[in-house]
Amino acid sequence: MLTRIDYISAIVALGALPYSFMLADPAPMTEEAIKRDELLSQFAVFVVFLAFYSITAGSDISPYDVHVRQAFAFIHGHTYIDAPNYIEHAQVGPYSYQLHPSLPAFLLMPFVAIWGMSTNQNYFSIVVGALDIALAWRLLGRFRVTLNARKWLTVFFGAGTIIWYETINGGSWGVSMVVAILVTLIALDEAFDKGRPAVVGFFAGIAGLACYDLVFVWPVYLALLLFWRRRSIRELFWFIPGCALTVMAYVTFNLVRYHSPFDRGVTYYMPKDQQTLFAFRFFPGNFFTVFFMAPGLDGNFPYIHPTFGGQSILTTSPAFLLALKASCRRIEAVLIALGTLIVVTPSLFYVGNGCAQFGTRHYLQAFPFLLVLMALGVHRRLDQMSRILITASVFMITWGVWYVRFWGLGG
Repeated sequence: MLTRIDYISAIVALGALPYSFMLADPAPMTEEAIKRDELLSQFAVFVVFLAFYSITAGSDISPYDVHVRQAFAFIHGHTYIDAPNYIEHAQVGPYSYQLHPSLPAFLLMPFVAIWGMSTNQNYFSIVVGALDIALAWRLLGRFRVTLNARKWLTVFFGAGTIIWYETINGGSWGVSMVVAILVTLIALDEAFDKGRPAVVGFFAGIAGLACYDLVFVWPVYLALLLFWRRRSIRELFWFIPGCALTVMAYVTFNLVRYHSPFDRGVTYYMPKDQQTLFAFRFFPGNFFTVFFMAPGLDGNFPYIHPTFGGQSILTTSPAFLLALKASCRRIEAVLIALGTLIVVTPSLFYVGNGCAQFGTRHYLQAFPFLLVLMALGVHRRLDQMSRILITASVFMITWGVWYVRFWGLGG
């Protein structure tokens, strides 16, 4: 049950809501006052979305609590988990191993140390999801956009994308992605703020422990620091420790489980005649899912039904088209666009498109980069068409969340 977090966050949000949405562009203030108001606004966004996600989550608790199980295993000094049949896992001899990256389990360890296997993974997901939106608000403050545009883009990120659905779902795949978004937003925020290589490297590095695809975007962060932030080669060496920590954690975790430096969990999980994970023949189906898969129509209420295998990004969050407005004459826009392309490429050639899903969950890791491109393309103010696209996105995600709540995936 999510009753307690519903009430607590809703009460706090009553005080935060007026502050977060009745703000006007501020008059000139001291630097300390600006920093204070910025922190208060970030807190306000957090509690508003904490309440929003808590209330819309309903009372269902996801049984796919693999990250809690992995945290419990870590605390007890081993890597294998207690995995019921309904949880996807790799079976190696008598041991069961989870198929997901390990960062969410590391973050859950303090809570599991207190509440054990009773730890509610849905609570954790909702809190992290609300933090994602507060960090998105913070990141948008690094760009030359008006306060009104910043509000619109924040609402889009939190309620106009499948981040909303995955956050309140609280399952194993969703939690991995909301955690990946969390650390990626921190890395991007630092890159566009002070640009300290050590900090960017740490958070960009550990993001790879939440979503392996994010490892491939490390060179983009380095290029951003070198060519846009003008950091010296000597300074860039401080980017390495965070990445090295990630590689060490990744290799050690896999050596203990599979006696291999690589994660072979999905290979063990799949049938022996279907061992190919990446191939060009998977591209057409994944490409279709991302850009063309649409909801179905029939004569049964509510007449429009999500497709069981997902929906294209254009039929869930069409406002992402605003990312195309970013100027290719700006080096930071080109690098972020390159990072977006790099981070989605593995999923485009992956054996599965996400299967039972609303939207395209295999591409959530690209959303922070797309948000940056949207901010770079705004040119300070949002035009009427941008507001229409954001409104349409919020409507489509609201419909999807409502539909899945009452009818489930696929009707």
